[in-house]
Amino acid sequence: MKSLTSIVYSLLFVITSASYAQSLQNQLDKYNPYLEELHQGIGILIHKNGETTTANIGNYNFNQHTVFNIGSATKKMTAILILKEVEKGTLQLSDSIGTFLQPIKNVNGRLTIETLLRHRSGLGEIVGENYENNFYAKSDSLYNGNFLNKIPKNNPDKVGKFDYCNTNFILLGHVLEKVTDKSYFNLLQEYIFTPCNMTASYPYVSKNLANLATPIHKKEDVTPYLDYRFFAKFAYAAGSIASTLHDMAKFYHHLFQQKTLLSDTSLQQLISFDDASCGLGMRKFKSGYIGHGGNNIGYSFKEYYNPENQNLALFFSNGISIPFGKMIKNELLNFLEGKPTTYSFDKNITTNFEHVIGKYLFDSNGMKMDIEILESNKQLYLSAQGAKVILISKEKNKLYNGGFGVELEVNPENPNELIFRQNGLEAIINRVISEN
Repeated sequence: MKSLTSIVYSLLFVITSASYAQSLQNQLDKYNPYLEELHQGIGILIHKNGETTTANIGNYNFNQHTVFNIGSATKKMTAILILKEVEKGTLQLSDSIGTFLQPIKNVNGRLTIETLLRHRSGLGEIVGENYENNFYAKSDSLYNGNFLNKIPKNNPDKVGKFDYCNTNFILLGHVLEKVTDKSYFNLLQEYIFTPCNMTASYPYVSKNLANLATPIHKKEDVTPYLDYRFFAKFAYAAGSIASTLHDMAKFYHHLFQQKTLLSDTSLQQLISFDDASCGLGMRKFKSGYIGHGGNNIGYSFKEYYNPENQNLALFFSNGISIPFGKMIKNELLNFLEGKPTTYSFDKNITTNFEHVIGKYLFDSNGMKMDIEILESNKQLYLSAQGAKVILISKEKNKLYNGGFGVELEVNPENPNELIFRQNGLEAIINRVISEN
């Protein structure tokens, strides 16, 4: 029979865990109205000091067992499979890909396996052009044709320099199949999913998967366009895998703590980061965390693992990008590190920014666009080119939209101007003064 002390301790642990989880949820609830406007949700898993906490915001009530496409996070799995073959002696990182693959148009067979793993090949991007069109096309000819012959010409100036390219890992998937005489998907199951007990992970996305997150693109449910061939044959070894937050936490536990997947030597090779902070299918972030997220139409995923203390932050959304992604990342990492909440939103935004409501003209670099800042239901919105997106304020005199990364700053020198910023672009937009 348990002692009274142990019963009390267990009860306190449950209460503390619940409080810990609720603290995270309360911290993130402020994002709800903005995510709901985008018809997206975000599922979150935090692992800190041996304890797992989950949260969800926006629509859909995602949890740690919701299935989603991990996109380019697939690449580290491909790299692990390559290192497994190195351990078995069937290939070396210094081997040229021409040793295993027959000549492919626009591909230099002398490129080494490690060059591809580190994105230093200069190869043309096979899945970049017409990416969105191919998702919607459901074209039998796309999936049944000779896909590799569609690799564009390479850029000789980029050989030896870091240049992120999906083609690298698609070719590595074919190398694995040639070396092992097994399908890439069977290799995933045999060497990663089964050893890590990842029971809700799949080699590729299918609309028939249980608990699959509803994919949203441009505010529309694109489930009818899901085609397993897009993930299995198009994204392939660069971005095909479907998984859950729970399974991805298992993956990191087995990779780094249990050492289930790789020897110590191979694991160090996996995270041997170069001057571009690129390992073998893994990236190193400025914050000291490592991982490799991914984006695809309908899904996006981010992961941050601290190899020193095994703390982990995982989060995904059911859109090609995570709204407020950088902000939420900062919130989660601060939560992991015991730092205070990062952001607070202006609850009196319509009053404090009443003076900016109106119509503006964007005219920069030969591009003209009408923009309007308007109020509706005690919220501010930016309207442009038929789209209407919600605005927040997280610092004085600045408005921000998390879905599209637009920032508007009140120009202190001219009340009829706003400074427009988006993806490195900065321009002045001028208020349209009515002649009446």
